[in-house]
Amino acid sequence: MAGDDVNPPPTKIDSLSPFSLVNQEGPGQSITHVKLRSDNYDEWSRSMRRSLKSRRKYGFCDGSIAKPTDEFMLSQWEVVHCTVVQWILNSIDPSIRDSVSDTEDARLLWSEISDQFAVVDGAKIHNLKTQLHECRQTKGMSVTTYYGNLKTLWDAIGALEPPFSCPTTGCPCGVTKAALVRQDTERLHQFLMGLDKSLYGPIQNHQLALDPLPSLSRVYHAVLQEERLLAGPSVTAEVPDVMAFAVQKPTAAVTNPPNAIDWRALRDAERQERHKIRCSYCNATGHEVTNCFIKTQNFPDWWGDRPRTLEAMKAKRASSSRSQGGA
Repeated sequence: MAGDDVNPPPTKIDSLSPFSLVNQEGPGQSITHVKLRSDNYDEWSRSMRRSLKSRRKYGFCDGSIAKPTDEFMLSQWEVVHCTVVQWILNSIDPSIRDSVSDTEDARLLWSEISDQFAVVDGAKIHNLKTQLHECRQTKGMSVTTYYGNLKTLWDAIGALEPPFSCPTTGCPCGVTKAALVRQDTERLHQFLMGLDKSLYGPIQNHQLALDPLPSLSRVYHAVLQEERLLAGPSVTAEVPDVMAFAVQKPTAAVTNPPNAIDWRALRDAERQERHKIRCSYCNATGHEVTNCFIKTQNFPDWWGDRPRTLEAMKAKRASSSRSQGGA
């Protein structure tokens, strides 16, 4: 029969289709922990976009997922569309819920929320840049916390003032890459300027003296390493041979010190323990050959201009011995 040649309508939606919903994706679900208030539209919109895109549903908000004409697909489109609308409404704080339209059109609802809350003006950008200029690492603040404060401001400013980019696919002119490099360099200076100079002044000067300047991520990890070195009593100026020295794991007494600990006695005891360990490669005390920087040639960022070969280290030691003998 002629009717047998007609393809039957689909009875199942592909799991990768934007028209599909898994069991957990009901209209009562909250797909983001960020609630829209009157002053956090940028944060909310970014969070909602990520959540919707991860579910292949953002097209309902920007209009790229058009309403199908097939009866079966149209029915499924309406189910998912209404679910997306409810997800948006669920993410709005009750204090402003009445000020948002009760439309059932996801694209219209998304646009109205943007028009109402996406207030981008000079005063807002100026306020963020003022906070960025005044952002400093205060006494007792960890490097991670300080960097996190900077990152929050950078993200907020970047959302309002994105870096320049080339409109051509692939950017043959290199403008996009150059803009990102300049942004990274500017953020590197901002990060170094706000550091506690009483603690990180030397490493700040060292990083700025490098040519070309290192990336922000590299400098950040170098400062983190410096913070770890400054944090514990095991790393002090009293270490017997700093050349080729690799920090050993602290003893249980250092890891879990009692409430009333004698740090001087602890350092002396630790120095004595290190004197018992000698590297078979560089003949320095305080570490084993498996942790020898000279042997592995894997130097930390704080190593600076110390000798990097066995010959240079021996020459340094001989020079130091002659100087002490002459004195």
